[in-house]
Amino acid sequence: MEQQKPIKRLQAAEFTPTVTAVQKNKSPIKPVHIFLLALFLVIAGIGWYLVTARSLIVYPNPPESDVYLSGGFHLKIGESFLLLPGQYTLEASHDEFYTYTSEFTVTDEDNQTTEIQLTPLPGDIRLVLNPEVEAEVFIDGNEVTVVDGLIADIAAGNHTYSITTQRYQPTSGEINVEGRKKEQNLELTLEPAWADVKLDSLPTGAEIYLNEQLIGTTPSTVEILEGDQTLDLRLTGYKHKQYPFSVVAQKPQNLGTLVLEKIDGLIKLTSSPSGASVTIDGQYVGQTPISAPVNPAEKLSVRLFKDGYKSVSRSVSIKSGDEIDLNVSLPVLLGEVKIKSQPEDALLYVDGRLSGRANQSLQLPAKQHRIVIKKEGYVDFTTSVIPRPGLAQNLNPRLKTLEEAKWESVKLEYQNVTGQTLKLFRPQDTFTMGASRREQGRRSNEAMKKVQLTRPFYLATHETTNEQFKRYKSSHSSSHVSGNSLDNGTRPVVNVSWTDAALFCNWLSEQENLPPFYEFEEGKLVSFNPQSNGYRLPTEAEWSWAARFKDGNMLRYPWGNALPPPAKVANIGDRSAASILGVIQASYDDGYIVTAPVGQFPANHLGLYDLGGNAAEWVHDYYLITTGVRAKSEVDPLGPSEGDYHVIRGASWSSGGITDLRLSYRDYGNDPKRTIGFRIARFLE
Repeated sequence: MEQQKPIKRLQAAEFTPTVTAVQKNKSPIKPVHIFLLALFLVIAGIGWYLVTARSLIVYPNPPESDVYLSGGFHLKIGESFLLLPGQYTLEASHDEFYTYTSEFTVTDEDNQTTEIQLTPLPGDIRLVLNPEVEAEVFIDGNEVTVVDGLIADIAAGNHTYSITTQRYQPTSGEINVEGRKKEQNLELTLEPAWADVKLDSLPTGAEIYLNEQLIGTTPSTVEILEGDQTLDLRLTGYKHKQYPFSVVAQKPQNLGTLVLEKIDGLIKLTSSPSGASVTIDGQYVGQTPISAPVNPAEKLSVRLFKDGYKSVSRSVSIKSGDEIDLNVSLPVLLGEVKIKSQPEDALLYVDGRLSGRANQSLQLPAKQHRIVIKKEGYVDFTTSVIPRPGLAQNLNPRLKTLEEAKWESVKLEYQNVTGQTLKLFRPQDTFTMGASRREQGRRSNEAMKKVQLTRPFYLATHETTNEQFKRYKSSHSSSHVSGNSLDNGTRPVVNVSWTDAALFCNWLSEQENLPPFYEFEEGKLVSFNPQSNGYRLPTEAEWSWAARFKDGNMLRYPWGNALPPPAKVANIGDRSAASILGVIQASYDDGYIVTAPVGQFPANHLGLYDLGGNAAEWVHDYYLITTGVRAKSEVDPLGPSEGDYHVIRGASWSSGGITDLRLSYRDYGNDPKRTIGFRIARFLE
C-alpha cells in the first residue's frame, strides 16, 4: 500500500479589487433613460385622460357666438370639448347679445351636448310722427324719453305702445323690437282731434275765449278740440256771452250769429226801515239794502214792501252801465188782532202789560208782540203775533186746565223691558161691535152690540215676537209648518196657549214692578184685577176699536171694505202658500208662506201693525155668544167673569176666505195653535 503524501493546505490571500474593476461593475443612468421615462409617463397620462375624459358639444344661439369654458383642464377638438367630469363655468359672448354665463356639471356619460340661448341686446326705435308734434310716448304702459325722435334701449321682443298729443287723437299698437343694438322705425300718421267751428256775433268784433284763452274775434272760424266746450264772447259795453256746445273731431259746424246783450245798469236800494223786500218789474230781487243789476230800459217798476208797512212803488229809467241810488221810506201800518179765549174771563197781557179781559179786539203796530192769557186753575197761554194791516187776525186760545196739563206729561209711547213699543189711547168713543146679518161671511157669534170706551190704555204696536217671549220662556218653540219655520226671532210667537200669554203678561209686570193683572193658582186662572195697571191681554172691545173704528165707521177688512186686497197690505193666505193651505186669495201674494217678521206690512190708521194678518191674537175676554142688539152701551167691558174658552180675534197667515179675513171674525179656544199669537196691553191707571 502506497504511503500517502501529506496534503498541503493553501492559504487564502486578501483580495483587493482594482479601481478599474469597480467602475466596470456599476450600472450608470443615462439622460436618454430619463427622457424615455418621462415620455412614458406623458403617454400614460394622455391615455388615462383620453380614457376618462368626456366629450361635450355646445350649441349656442346665435351659432357664431364665442364659447369659453373654465373650472378645469379641457381640450377643444373642432366643435367639441374634451374634459373630465366635474363642475365648470360656461361663458358665451357675441357683440349683439348679452354675455351668457352658467354653471354646469359634466357627468360620466359619453358625448354630452348642451344648448344655450343668448339674450339680444336692446334696440332703438326711431319715432316718426306725421305731423311732427311733441307727444307723450308710453311703452308697455310706462312713459319713455324721446330724444331727437329716438327711443333708446328697448328690450328685444313684442311691446305695446301708446302715443298722446294735445291736439291729435291718441294712437296705440304693438311693435316687435329686434334689439341687438339695431335701430328700427315706427312711422305713425296722427288724426286731428279738433274741428273747424264758424261763428259770428251781433254786434261783430267780440273776442272769442276758450278756457280763458283768446282764440279769435268774430266773425271767425276757429279750431276747437273735440268734446263738450263753452265759448265766451266778450265785447266792451256788453255782457259776456257763454255758449256751450259739443265738438266732434273733423266734423265742421256753424254756430251762426250769437246776439250780445248790453251791460246791466245798477240800482242801489235802501229803505227805512231796512229789510224791505224788493221786486223789479214784478221779479223778486232781494231785501234792502241791495244792489240790483237790471237790463237798460226807459221805464222800470220798482216796488218795496215789508210786513207792517205800506208798500211803495217807484218808476225809474236806466242806461247801460249807469248806477242809480234810491232810498224809500215805508209808512207804518196798524193791524187788528181779535182775541176770543176759553174761558172768557181770562186776563190779557200784551208785551207784559195788563190789557184787560182776553175777549177784545186790539189795534197794534205791525211788529211782533208777546200775548199772554192767564187764569187761576189754568195753564198760561203764550204766543207771539205780528198784526197785518188790512187783515184782521183771530186768536181763539183754549186754556188748558191743570188736569189737562197733567195728561201732557204722560208718555204717549214707550218701550218696555223686552223692547216692545206701546202707544197710549184715550178713545172716548161709542161704537158697534159685531157685524150685520146681511154681511157676507158673517158667523152667528158676531152679534152686534154697542160699546163705549172711556178708560185710557196702552196697546202694543206689534205682536209679541219669539225673541221677546223666549226671554220669559227660553224653551218655547213656535214649531214649523211643512218645513217652514215659525220660530225666527222677529216673527210673532205662536203655538202658545191663552194661559201662556197671560203668564207672560204677569212676568212682564214683575220685571217692571207693576201689580199683576191676572191671579193664578197651580197654573190655573182664578181671577183678575180690573184696577191693576199691570200688563194684560187687550179686551175684545179694545181690540175691535183699534182694528176697526175709523172716522166713525167700522172697517170690514184691514185694508178697506172689499176683496181682493191690494198688494202688500197684510200677511194672509195667498198663492205663495197654496201648497199647504186650502182656501187662499189666489190673486194675492204677500211674499211669505207662513208668518212674517212683525211690522213688515203697513200700519193701520192708529199706527198698529198686523191686526189683520200674520198671527191671530188671544184677547182677554172669556168667549160668549150674545144675540140681538142691546140698546144700552157697555162701558169699558172686560167680558164675562168666567167661561170655558177665550176669544181669538183677527186673521192669520193661513186665513184666505171671506169669513176669516173680516175684522169682525171671532174664534175661541184655549190651546196652542200654530196660527195664534198675541199682543200686550195695560191700563194707564
